Amino acid sequence: MAKEPKKLDEVGEAYLADDAKVQSVSHEFSLPPQVVWNALLDGETWTKWLPITKVEWTSPKPFGVGTTRTVWIGKQVVEEVFFAWDEGRRMAFRFDRTTLPLKAGVEDYQVHPTADGCRMDWYFRAKAPLFLGPLISGQMKSGLRKGLPKLEAYIRENPEKFGLA
Repeated sequence: MAKEPKKLDEVGEAYLADDAKVQSVSHEFSLPPQVVWNALLDGETWTKWLPITKVEWTSPKPFGVGTTRTVWIGKQVVEEVFFAWDEGRRMAFRFDRTTLPLKAGVEDYQVHPTADGCRMDWYFRAKAPLFLGPLISGQMKSGLRKGLPKLEAYIRENPEKFGLA
């Protein structure tokens, strides 16, 4: 029988304010910012660059603050609620309910134009029992660092899907 997701602490913008506890990764893309943003909006694409098995947007478009999404990582599930949305530039969400051993979690994706394309900055903070917080945070950071080049390659392999063609 599948585990039932449990409700986590409702955290948001202020939870990201403690730089000492926030993990971050940046990646330079030689792609236009809108193309990278389009990839972030496509649920299937997330499964191509991270160890995610499925992403389902559970709110109708247009997306914004209050949008919900469910993500599956193997048998684990994370239900997300977006607390920040700046179309084409930023999406940030908290983990609302999950089967993962967490008490709180936040991810923040920011896309910034650069002279040669754009830079994506990712920020993450989690709270978990005992030693699991640093372990999960480290795994997330490693996954993003390895995944972002895969995202760039996937966009290049599918230019029409993201408005690059």
